[in-house]
Amino acid sequence: MYSPATLLSNSVLSFFQKHLTIRNGDFLFSFQEGKENVQRECWSADLLLVPSSTGVWLAYDGFPVQIRHLFLSHSAADILCFCQRFPSWLKISDNVAFAALGLIASNSQISLLKHQFSNAKVHTLFDAGITGRVTDCKVALWLKGTDATFIADGELIHINHHINKFVIPVEAFSLNRFEKTVGIRSGIRTHKPKGDFNSFYDFFINNR
Repeated sequence: MYSPATLLSNSVLSFFQKHLTIRNGDFLFSFQEGKENVQRECWSADLLLVPSSTGVWLAYDGFPVQIRHLFLSHSAADILCFCQRFPSWLKISDNVAFAALGLIASNSQISLLKHQFSNAKVHTLFDAGITGRVTDCKVALWLKGTDATFIADGELIHINHHINKFVIPVEAFSLNRFEKTVGIRSGIRTHKPKGDFNSFYDFFINNR
């Protein structure tokens, strides 16, 4: 058994501590919609519970107009684990912002963040599986004010974008392949854990 606080570096704890609640060693992250706390993510010893929420968990210093890099993830814990793996992103603390969207990201969440952090390059930390890769594509489309449907059928992903239909093999499916196929450029940078790990949280708990 472990407490997240005992395993994270001082730099990660220093940046994120004011954006979470620590209760009996557990980390609690509030997903807010307006002034209301809608749902909470809980990261405790060997357990991570991520809500499905219309709200957003946000962590940043300074002013939104200063933010140059906005990182998106399903899970706040995954964000902390990413920063533990790549602490250089926290060196200019008023330059970055982090947002957890819950299990199911939505267009309304992305619209809110796009408006709030209008000068920021978007980075995604969604999982390496097909759900995370589809979410990368959905975010890219929402940022451009459009959308598409994605249907997994065996070894293929069927995509309906406006009146056009495309098919991409599951094993080759990624944001980069999707953009080349559909003919868009979002400028999003995707980050995936190395090896067979599905998320940066998985990497963290298996390499602590």
